[in-house]
Amino acid sequence: MALVAALLFSSGCQYFSPRSNVPTHYNLPLTVYVRLDPSIRAGAVDYRDACGQTVSLPIHDTLEAELKRRMAQVFERVTIEPGPAADASDGVIDVALGLRQVELFIPRKGNKTYPASVTLGLDFAYTDRQGAVLHAKKLQSVITGEVEVRAETCNISGLEQVAQQTIARVVEGMAEQLGTATKIREQAQWRNSRPAGPIPTAGQPALPVSPLQNPAPMPPTATAVTEATQPAAAVAPSKPTHLSFRTILRDHNQNQVLEQNETFSVEFEVKNEGEAAAEGVAVDLKGHAAIVSGVTTPVPLGLLQPGEIRRVTVDGKVGTVSDAEQAELICALQAAPNVSLPAPKKFFVAIRPDAGGNVEVLSVDVDQLPSKNGKAVQPQAVGIAIGVGTFRDRAVPPMMLAAHDAEVMGGYFKSVLGLPPQKVKVALDAKGLKDDWIEIFEQWLPKHAGPSTTAYVYVAGRAVVDSETGAVAMLPYDATVSGQTRTFSLARLQRALANAPVKQAVVMLELSLEPSAGSDPGRIVPPRWLPHDAGGEQDRVMLMVGNAAVQEAQAYQPGQHGLFTYFLLKGMRGAADLDKNGTVLTGELCAYVHGQVGAIAHTQSGAIQETLCLPAAGDRSPLRGIVVSRPQ
Repeated sequence: MALVAALLFSSGCQYFSPRSNVPTHYNLPLTVYVRLDPSIRAGAVDYRDACGQTVSLPIHDTLEAELKRRMAQVFERVTIEPGPAADASDGVIDVALGLRQVELFIPRKGNKTYPASVTLGLDFAYTDRQGAVLHAKKLQSVITGEVEVRAETCNISGLEQVAQQTIARVVEGMAEQLGTATKIREQAQWRNSRPAGPIPTAGQPALPVSPLQNPAPMPPTATAVTEATQPAAAVAPSKPTHLSFRTILRDHNQNQVLEQNETFSVEFEVKNEGEAAAEGVAVDLKGHAAIVSGVTTPVPLGLLQPGEIRRVTVDGKVGTVSDAEQAELICALQAAPNVSLPAPKKFFVAIRPDAGGNVEVLSVDVDQLPSKNGKAVQPQAVGIAIGVGTFRDRAVPPMMLAAHDAEVMGGYFKSVLGLPPQKVKVALDAKGLKDDWIEIFEQWLPKHAGPSTTAYVYVAGRAVVDSETGAVAMLPYDATVSGQTRTFSLARLQRALANAPVKQAVVMLELSLEPSAGSDPGRIVPPRWLPHDAGGEQDRVMLMVGNAAVQEAQAYQPGQHGLFTYFLLKGMRGAADLDKNGTVLTGELCAYVHGQVGAIAHTQSGAIQETLCLPAAGDRSPLRGIVVSRPQ
């Protein structure tokens, strides 16, 4: 069975993309006090203007205004620092500014528009009056737009609008997180069912310290339970315990998209991690009406003893779907009051009216690696993943997702393709100096390869195209914007593969391409992907190029990967199994990625991004029949 979507298990930073353009007004009956970290008050993003000078763009006023506006739509009453903190506040929200980054490269002054991406992160936590953290999250959002440059000035216009859109998106993500957080909503329900007045503090301070402020440990305080918190006749509460759970969503036709009238199942595995019995355990599903309308929940599991694991499958059928869209399914647990519940898990899935067409409509979280089957499926294969998105020379524009792309690809080599961990080499950013590239391809690879070896090579980053010959040279971490002495040519990589004792190789390139320094801007030479002296050695190397023209490679923001890389990953885990025989071949992967990249590039930007595979479709080369993966 194929995974429709993967869960967001990571405690690290999560990228947020809105489900719709309409913000939700949660109006929770709570009074909250919002404390702004100094990073908010001094918020700004730095970028280089058309003359290469560093400019700071203030964002603090817009960010504060957006936080005030959206928090007032999430909670009933909101006071934002430095306003007075109400004694009756039900909770405190601490907000700090995380990553601030502008991805913008202006190669020369002129009357022209260029793409610009602004990334902003927010770290926030909601703490109740007892000092308990009910919800904490790190979010990032990215918006890509266009800026305009004029020949007569260094100024760049339009970046403020891109920054404003990014602020609105990341704050919307914060609002959604707080408005849907299970523990905050439970507090709101408790508050709504009680008489007016503050929630009892149980001896804790009215304004608790947030984990964002790194508090010192406080000794436990013995306090009496008041009549406001527990009826006098109530018995002593049972011993507390806590639950954990795993869940997976499976679709009937295994195409990773839910279609109208298609059956699906949600499998739960719930475990009692505590030392006391958990009563009243049940699983619950919420989310898009087309998914949950045919499901009866909550589904009771009853009593779970300490250490007990209970499994249950909830079957459903997709209801009416009018348009292809992204939908959300929220899986949660319910239990008695003495049970500590884990946070709900969210699926982001694609739904559409029927099975026609083959274009993706949303991001599946490809970063969640499938579990390995045990022994290596390709014990003789080797994998190399290099991603360089930042550079020692700050004048070289960053490629924001390159290192993340390569890191995840390295994980796929081990978990999806089944390569032995000791035969996978990953180099990211500062670990990708030119000398590192040389060591990997010309020393490490020959030592780990053999006559039956398939070598998988993935490179993400920047490259330059020679203005005379079209030769492609990739940029290691120590490359400079003005010279090519620290580049690593594609021809050198191909020679290394030719000299290594490998049976065959699959090379995948996610590259943004620029003309070489000093080239005539009116004369663009197309990239040359095969060396002049390739000869018969090219019969051993399959080349997959995600961006075959001199231009920026597009990112796929919903998936938080390069556009080409996202569909490579998705294809490897099963979407590229076009004939549904349980194997993904290189030829199938090429065809799948080509169709998806072309369609999505046109949809999200109106631009063309052509992929390239050599040997091409129609060529009877055995290189197109290499088994890349065998999805489970």
